[in-house]
Amino acid sequence: MTSASVVKSAGRVFEVLEMFRRAQRELSAAEIGQVLGYPKSSTNALLKSLVALGYLLVDRRSLLYFPSQSVTQLGDWIPSQVLVSGDALNVLEEVHAVTKETVTLTVQKDLACRFLRVVPGAFPIALRLTEGFVAPLFASAVGMAIVAQLTDDDIASLVERTNRRTRRRSKRVDLTKIMTGVLTTRAQGYVVVYDALFPDTGAIAAPFPSEANAFPMAIGVGGLRERIRRNEPAIVRAIRTSVARFRGRERPKRARAC
Repeated sequence: MTSASVVKSAGRVFEVLEMFRRAQRELSAAEIGQVLGYPKSSTNALLKSLVALGYLLVDRRSLLYFPSQSVTQLGDWIPSQVLVSGDALNVLEEVHAVTKETVTLTVQKDLACRFLRVVPGAFPIALRLTEGFVAPLFASAVGMAIVAQLTDDDIASLVERTNRRTRRRSKRVDLTKIMTGVLTTRAQGYVVVYDALFPDTGAIAAPFPSEANAFPMAIGVGGLRERIRRNEPAIVRAIRTSVARFRGRERPKRARAC
């Protein structure tokens, strides 16, 4: 139930969106109205308005509704503004100075990961990525470094949701394989993946410390497969050194805030 101080129409919009967040599937107008206790006419009018505004999609044959990309884009700017401090950017620059490869800072975006910052590689042939690029969560080194920070239950839930949206059985995610990779990543502190997003490429990624637990992040170094393979020890060392230095700079800030 909405508070008496909340405008009814505004409250209902967010109740509908929250219902989609909980259900994580398509919903009918009848189901929404029944669960939320709205009159049929009010439910239909509200849903038609959200479709017209571009925040809901409707299948004209089944008359089922689902949130559009516009809903997720409403908060896309938040991680970039809140999480990417000057010190974090310094870490990327430090790692880039040592490795000369493309260095990225990535944040989880539901079933995907979004590249917040990209420092392009200095080699003539380098991994080319743009800031804002979105990759599947379970199909990249940075994605696996992010997944390794989640609880096992949360990982299982993400795998289940990913597979529900994947029609081709061959493209579905194997939870057992994912958990094997997660355990390895947690044990060694980083993950190495080859030929994931692009052929003949490799990437090394590690969890990146974040004050906001709701936004797990990862730092990644990517480039040509053989170059990454040959320089793996040096790249891992560069990531660890710079991240450790970043943690040291962050510690006094937390102490003063207490």
